[in-house]
Amino acid sequence: MKTIAPPFRAVQEMASRGLSGRLTVYDPQNAGVAWQLYMGGDRLYYASSTLGQTDRLGYLLPHLRPDLSPPASFPEGFEYDSVRQWCTHLALSELRTLLTQLSQEALVHALSIPKADLEFQRNLQPDPILISPPWHDLAVAARPAIQQWQRLRPHISSPLARLYLEPRQIDALCHRWEQARAETPEGRFFQTQNLTTWIRIFGQRPSLYEAAGLLQTPPLNLAVQVQPLVEAGIFTVIPFSEQPPPLAEVTETTERAVIACVDDSRAVQRQVQMTLELAGYEVVPILEPTEALTTLVRRKPLLILMDINMPDIDGYELCRMLRQSRQLREVPIIMLTGRDGLIDRLRAQLVGATSYLTKPFEPTLLLTTVQKFTESLSAQP
Repeated sequence: MKTIAPPFRAVQEMASRGLSGRLTVYDPQNAGVAWQLYMGGDRLYYASSTLGQTDRLGYLLPHLRPDLSPPASFPEGFEYDSVRQWCTHLALSELRTLLTQLSQEALVHALSIPKADLEFQRNLQPDPILISPPWHDLAVAARPAIQQWQRLRPHISSPLARLYLEPRQIDALCHRWEQARAETPEGRFFQTQNLTTWIRIFGQRPSLYEAAGLLQTPPLNLAVQVQPLVEAGIFTVIPFSEQPPPLAEVTETTERAVIACVDDSRAVQRQVQMTLELAGYEVVPILEPTEALTTLVRRKPLLILMDINMPDIDGYELCRMLRQSRQLREVPIIMLTGRDGLIDRLRAQLVGATSYLTKPFEPTLLLTTVQKFTESLSAQP
């Protein structure tokens, strides 16, 4: 039977009445996510989540025991049994320490919820019972983390929340990133991070556990830094139950489609790189037009983006040269320019440009334009 109450008060009542069983705390901000506390009176036997166990254990176990490599995924079912099976080679004292730390971490997130749907089922316990610390001692030791997550909850419910960076928000993230790199505590954090990596990771809607593992930073630390970006609408929080694409692409070494960008503007290069790498392309930036021909022949891009107004060789002349190259004459060229006149478009066509994009352009327009040409090329026999 479900009731609505503060989880902290419910646990206190269970302890005072000596009740034994499983208390399930449903997260009102993250559909499908719940935290389960297995208790006997004032003792906590184990605590875990109902969803995201692979994400949770995949992050936590290597950090609790960095000398061990966890499996890529955990079997479906009771998390307690999965941990015991994985840790069969540990000494009993080590296993108990690990189970206690895992339970305390889940207890933090259950108790940080101010009010929730609760469900209590009597006499459901792990078998065998390997730990039984007083729940209150664990809560007191974790009080700073509980209080921090309580402050974060209006924006990020727990490490099982998924964060999504939409392509149209890339420029906003770049701008905030540069502001944050000032000499502030937040700035020092971002100075240790890689913006391109963030864009690729958060473009795939990871849970905070997944992102924290890839960025090698604690979930709470990452949540504190991301919270202003969520509040500003740069990151979107979505339910854990919304299935994302696999995160394997973030670290994979398989070959990606190569897009070359010839432009002497570092700002344009950054925008192009951020937008297209988020979509899985490899971007080759070329700032010096005099070096373009050599680099393009060596890298053999699928598509070339090219500025018109550049020093030494303008885009019209460079485009004409590429159309005379045996290796490059069939590669589509999209001209980038701040001018949008009919004469400029005609001139671009005359020198062999395939298409034309006016700056400044929205990331979504750039991406759809590139995808249109690359997908048609991929479809060719």
